[in-house]
Amino acid sequence: MLVVSALRVDPRVEREARALAARGWRVRIVAPDISSPLLAESPVNWGPDVTFHLLPLAASSYVMEAPWLVSELMYKAATAFRPFAFHCHDLNTALIGLRAAAQVGARCICDFHEWSSENVTWSNENVKWEPHDPLKRTLFRWVERLSLRLADRVITVNQSIANALEELGRSAKGRVRVIRNIPPLNLRPTRDYSPLKDQLGLPRDSFVVLYQGGTGPSRLLEPVIKALALAVDVTLVIRGPSLDLFGEGYRNVAQNAGVSDRLILADPVPSRDVVAAGRGADAGLWTLPNLSPNFFLALPNKIFEYLASDLPLLVANFPEARQVAEGRKVGLAFDPYDPASIAVQMKRLAGDPEFAASCRASIPAALAYLDADNEWSRFGDIYEELLAKR
Repeated sequence: MLVVSALRVDPRVEREARALAARGWRVRIVAPDISSPLLAESPVNWGPDVTFHLLPLAASSYVMEAPWLVSELMYKAATAFRPFAFHCHDLNTALIGLRAAAQVGARCICDFHEWSSENVTWSNENVKWEPHDPLKRTLFRWVERLSLRLADRVITVNQSIANALEELGRSAKGRVRVIRNIPPLNLRPTRDYSPLKDQLGLPRDSFVVLYQGGTGPSRLLEPVIKALALAVDVTLVIRGPSLDLFGEGYRNVAQNAGVSDRLILADPVPSRDVVAAGRGADAGLWTLPNLSPNFFLALPNKIFEYLASDLPLLVANFPEARQVAEGRKVGLAFDPYDPASIAVQMKRLAGDPEFAASCRASIPAALAYLDADNEWSRFGDIYEELLAKR
């Protein structure tokens, strides 16, 4: 597996590695060590058949510089081995993996966690995330088309992005396989967790909305914090990485809105612990700005993790997320830019116990329909298909 990611908090990479190991494969992950703390100093254990070949932090720098997709360090590290297949996590390893596979005679699987050509770039000049400039977008589209033409298999995270990639590549329907970020429900956490309100010393009768995930400028959590001024019975818990960088900004928003007493910032937990650690909240929240088609079509793993934690959903009104929340009758959607819209949906869950109970009662059927075990079994089947064609 080739990946540039903070592996300690990357559940998709972990789940796929564990799923293959459970089917008898030996998995080696080749990656720059950009986790905090470093994996070299504080290793993670994903099982005896998953090993790590860690590169220096500097090996990740190529993803920040044009052309963003080429690294001789990653290529040399990949071709030091002779695997059955290279599994390329995201577009930034696709060219490296395709080249390495051709060099050593291996299969190549491109696994797009994002629709990269329709994603965003940080603008230092404007101090915000913006859609890619035309040159970067064109280059990324070319590599997506190349991957669709040359890779043995192409995988992505939901059907909307799969359809868009197939249209982009003029590929046959079904060319892009969908493996959603559904958490396996049988993973043991690293430790036991008391209910969330007990963890944080909150009253049992308080109504707690949990946001669990990344923090920072691309997460659009500020309108959610402002919504607390209108949803006066709601406490918001933000649990995630980088709060040392962004937490003060969230506290300032809360202070200006007069809701500092109902905003709690909590340290992240290991990815395999998020389901256990989230139990005991009253709702799970997901939101993003509509900066690009990749954001608009997102279906993040945290939505499934909230359901596995037995939490009704409050989600941005984007198609894939809304289809799960309202289509499966397990939650509500809101306008992510409008604190009033967010507050209305918060208050509906907080103020209507019967409705909240009906959402919670629908969760087991939703999880059965989504079928986490089958999702990761289908991922393993992709490799069995390739092995059968060897």
